[in-house]
Amino acid sequence: MSRNNDALDTYSLGWARGDSSIIYKIADDSYTFSGLPNMEPVDKLHFKMFWVNFRSNVEDGGGPKATSSEFMKFKNVIRREVGDALVESGQWEVPGFAAGLYISMARGGRVMWEEATM
Repeated sequence: MSRNNDALDTYSLGWARGDSSIIYKIADDSYTFSGLPNMEPVDKLHFKMFWVNFRSNVEDGGGPKATSSEFMKFKNVIRREVGDALVESGQWEVPGFAAGLYISMARGGRVMWEEATM
């Protein structure tokens, strides 16, 4: 499971730094991000365009500037093995903007999906 631990560590680092290239590299080709209000699920193919709009909306909403490398904080993180996968859940916060809960899953050293609420 260390490959899955490494994948989730890398994925979280991408979100913490606000760096979509880190997220994109560790995401599986079937990756989806979903759950935020008024948002359709985003697949890997459309993630980079989603990210540009997301960071701009966060900045406009009082969060970190789109160029900031201090973007998201995590707490109360739980990881649990489920079959050959590793599931992570916890609380996320973008200071000055929003906070919520998330759940994500890695298998085979790649992040398969994430759902987040706020």
